[in-house]
Parts: sequence; C-alpha cells; structure tokens
Amino acid sequence: MKRLCIGLTEVTPGWQSILDQLGIWFEKVDFTKSLTKQYSAIIISKSPTHKEQKKLAAYLHHGGSLMVPKQVKSFHAIQKFPTIFSCKLSTLYQDKSQLFIHGEGALIQLIFNPDVELANNKYTRKRFFFLPNKHPDELVSSVNKGMMISTIDLCLKELHIHRGLPYIKKWHSPNKNPIFGFRVDSDFGTKPAIKDLYHLARDFDITMTWFLHVEAHEDWLNIFNEFESQEIALHGYEHGTSKNYKQVFDNINKGKELLANAGFNTKGFCVPYGLWNDALAQSLNEFNFEYSSEFTIGYDTQPFYPVHKNQIHKTLQIPIHPICTGSLNRKNVTEHEMMSYFLEVMHQKISTFENVLFYHHPLQPGMEIWRQIFEKVNDLGLKKLSFTEYAQFWKTREEATVETYFSSEKREIHCTSSNPTLYISVSTDADSFYLLPAKKMDAPLMFEDKIYLNDVEEPTLSDWSELSANPLQLHKMSMLDWRNRKRL
Repeated sequence: MKRLCIGLTEVTPGWQSILDQLGIWFEKVDFTKSLTKQYSAIIISKSPTHKEQKKLAAYLHHGGSLMVPKQVKSFHAIQKFPTIFSCKLSTLYQDKSQLFIHGEGALIQLIFNPDVELANNKYTRKRFFFLPNKHPDELVSSVNKGMMISTIDLCLKELHIHRGLPYIKKWHSPNKNPIFGFRVDSDFGTKPAIKDLYHLARDFDITMTWFLHVEAHEDWLNIFNEFESQEIALHGYEHGTSKNYKQVFDNINKGKELLANAGFNTKGFCVPYGLWNDALAQSLNEFNFEYSSEFTIGYDTQPFYPVHKNQIHKTLQIPIHPICTGSLNRKNVTEHEMMSYFLEVMHQKISTFENVLFYHHPLQPGMEIWRQIFEKVNDLGLKKLSFTEYAQFWKTREEATVETYFSSEKREIHCTSSNPTLYISVSTDADSFYLLPAKKMDAPLMFEDKIYLNDVEEPTLSDWSELSANPLQLHKMSMLDWRNRKRL
C-alpha cells in the first residue's frame, strides 16, 4: 500500500489554508524517513538545506513528484527544469507546456507563490465575462484565489496521475450533489420587496440567508420572526464602511445587539460593500461568528480561512459569485439576458461539480430570474444549505482526519476516516473521478463507477483582453462607487 499524503517542506499559513480548502491529507516532510514511501507528492514551500536537497533529488529520480513555487530557492538541478503547468494570474490564463520527466519522477515549477498570493488581501474592480460592451463589473479580490487554487489542484492531480497514483480529496458537499446557497443583502429593502422574496423562497423550498441592514428595518424587525426555514444574519447596523476599528466594531455590535433583542442569534456576517480590511479583520476576532462573506478577499471558490498578518484568520470566509442583477442592470442588460448570464454561470460550475452561491438585493430587478434559477436548482437536485449550515459542514469536513492508501497491484483504495459520513473524490485521470464514502474500506476502483466532468468552453485570449480593455472606465466606476459609499 502506498501512502497518499502530500509533504510540505514547511507548513506555512498560506499552504495550510489552501490544502485545507482542497481537503488534502498533508504534513510536514519528515526527512528521516523514506520520502518515496511516505509522500505521493512534495511541495517545496521552504528552501531546503543542502542535505535535504540531496534527498529530494533522489526522491525525484526514483519516481517522486515535486511542486516548486516561484521565489522558493531550491537546488540547482530544479532551476533548469522547464515549467510544465503554470497560471498567469494577471491575465487569468493557464499556460500549459510539456511535462518534464527526471528519471521516473516529474516536477512542476509554478510561476507564482501561493503563500504570497493567498495573503494578498488587496482588491480592485474587475469585469466578468458576458456580452460585448455588457460585461458586469465589481470590486473583488485582486488575486483570483479561486483560479489560483484550481491551478494548484490541477497540478497536484497531474503529478499523481504521472506516478500512476490516485489523487484523493475530501468532497466539498455533504452528499454527492454540489451545494446551492443564496444570500440576500437587505440594503434599504422595503417590507413588500422583502416579503415577495421570502414567498419566492418558500415556493421553491430555498433556505435563504438574510444579511440584515438593521437600521433600515429597525422599526419592523419582527417581520423576520415570521420567516420559516430561513437564516437571519448581520449586514451591520448602518450600511457604511470605515478603516477605523472602533467604528467597524460599534457598527457590528449595535446591529448584533438589536437583532438579539428581536430574538435572533446571528451566526454570520457580511460587511457593507464587501470591503474586507484590517479594521474588519480585527473586529471579527471579537465576535464568535461562524463565518463571514466578503468578495474583496475571495470569490468563486470554496470556503477558506484568510491569511492576515502572516496568521490564519479565525473566521471562515464563504465566497460567492460577486455579480448580482444590479451589476447587470448598470450595463443596461435585459432581464432575459440576466437570466442567460446566471444560467451560464451555474452551468459552468455544475459542469465541474463546483458549489453554486448567488446573491441578491430586494430592491433590484430579477424576481422572475430567481424563480427560474430556483426551479433549475430543484431539477438538478442540488444540496440546498443556509450559509451557517454550509459553514458547519465545512468545519466538520476540516476537522475530520482522512488517511488514504493505494494498492497498485489490486487497484484498490484503502481509507480510514474519523468521520464516515463524508465522501472522498478519487481521480485517476484528468476528466473523471470516483466518489466514495470516507469510511474504513478496501474498495476496488470500478470503471462503471466513474463520474465524468463535462467540457466547459474556455474564454479565449481575446475574450480576456476584452475584459481588461478601457481601464479608465473601470477607474471612473470605482471613483463613483467610492463617492456614493456611506462612511461610518
């Protein structure tokens, strides 16, 4: 049995957050043991010593797999290896070149450093691909962390496949279907608009998570007590932003207290305008929220713990797709076109078995759009969760230990897990995977059990260049957005 564990030369906060998100068994490399037996792949997250260099070179030569991030100094032999898989984050374009073989092993040289990129919590305005001259835009994380982590995922999968080993991760849903979540930011919402949205949720049995702008509903918070099977979370008392810790803390605290007085035990938070900053990070540490959700620190990816000041932040982030109907409405998009946009985003995600999280504001257009989206969610049998349910599942997944081994002779997976209710995904090629219960087992991999990924049309280089065209327009939009924000 071969041990399917990823080794790290140093378990840094960034790599820990990334590999926890992926759901991979990992540990710090023990150079006193046989690396070939202990590790299915090794990530050189910290420059090795001269003695460690020799062991890594032998590991590679005898069939090992190595990943080397940019800016990590390694031994001379690795420096001359060509890149086999890379991702230019600035253009969101993946450049694949030939796999390099050294002895029986393989190596990937990343052209970015995940430690540095995950800790980059800056944000900027970006466009999201749609129709010519109608690409919606939003302030989001400068680094596309979802694409970065997907690239690392693909790289690790490629290294395992080259060795003839299965690539195994904890599955990202409590059952075999992807998760669907729906977030409502109640910004200045009126009673009729909020009731209409609630009735739509009940029509399709959707558990929405309502992030309340408490000041706007202060005189009629009791209406939310009438909501069945919905989650009430916090969007702050005032719909305002600040870089001052006390102002941010007081805004959260006042809103939380008023909701508690109205009978709500709020477990989630999202900041107005989605602006994650030092003041918010510090404030969140003072509260016991299950999660927070800000697309200026991450979007279109699975839940993760941010790295802040070289430490893993204690509040889980639940990223969403950052475009709403209001974003599209600003581009004079028709409701029919809006429907096409969200259906395409859902199709792209479901085709690769990603979880789907959308959001909405009660005063924005789109009720009929969400009616059709919810109908599609039910038809597909997606796992519908509130954000708190999602966060609790994610923490259960994170806490579970899953150790896996592989018999090349029997083509058999051996698994032991502290939580047998979880699933694991098992990939033996780039286009499919098996989904197995994470319980103690010796399970042969059967061809008929495979789940195949659907082909997704990738944007071309000209498509991506169109998104970055006319940067002055994006700058003007950011300036207008900045002027319209309320300051605490």
